[in-house]
Amino acid sequence: MKTIFAIVGSANAHSSNHHIVNYLQQHVNATTHFTTFDRLKELPHFDPEESQSHPPIEIIALRQVINDADLILISSPEYIFSVPSGLKNLLEWCVATTVFTDKPISIITAAAQGETAHEELQRIMQGLGAQIDEKRNLLIPGVKGKLDATGEIWDEQLKLELEKLAQSII
Repeated sequence: MKTIFAIVGSANAHSSNHHIVNYLQQHVNATTHFTTFDRLKELPHFDPEESQSHPPIEIIALRQVINDADLILISSPEYIFSVPSGLKNLLEWCVATTVFTDKPISIITAAAQGETAHEELQRIMQGLGAQIDEKRNLLIPGVKGKLDATGEIWDEQLKLELEKLAQSII
């Protein structure tokens, strides 16, 4: 069974990125184990000294889940033309490890614009040694206009893009 570990980069529990990840989870096949991590606010602030010598237990556990997954999916908004600080904090805890080395990754940036954060996140993941394939990446500009008030995706083009992405990650 393939394991996908999805990281939601938004601190908002009802974000567009949560809805995007939930949609994808419903569209991967039953032989895929799909887990979502959306607790960035609960992670301790990155400490480079602790990172190598004695990382917090929740960081050790998170690194292990990342290491064991077959694919990492990151769905993130863009905050002030950048990667959200909570997501960057998680990634910083992984810098001194090899958990992302050669790890297949899928990057979704769902934001008002998103180009800058999308490129930045790809550079960060390349720096961590992740295996990036453009077929598994998706930029969704104007995302809020593609979902209704309950978070349901009404935009048919976005549904097609997400279904195509779902097929590329399983």
